[in-house]
Amino acid sequence: MKTLICQSCGWPFPKATVGTNRDKSENSDYCRDCYQDGAFTDKSLNLHQLEVKLLEMAEMHEDISLEEARQLIKKLPELKRWRMEHI
Repeated sequence: MKTLICQSCGWPFPKATVGTNRDKSENSDYCRDCYQDGAFTDKSLNLHQLEVKLLEMAEMHEDISLEEARQLIKKLPELKRWRMEHI
């Protein structure tokens, strides 16, 4: 089974949890936590806020280490959702 990388949060996710377009078709660029019904679930989220959120998750949960969060943060500007902010 192919693991996808969310082009918003950078988190790996299985095909079973893909986001959805407005017409309810699958959008494999994003996970369902970030993208539903053709829109981002948190439209006001900016790149800095996402970085802080990832670091907080690393401190509070065992799902991700602090080093993994830092590595993920380095890759965020390359993701589809955030690329436009850096042009």
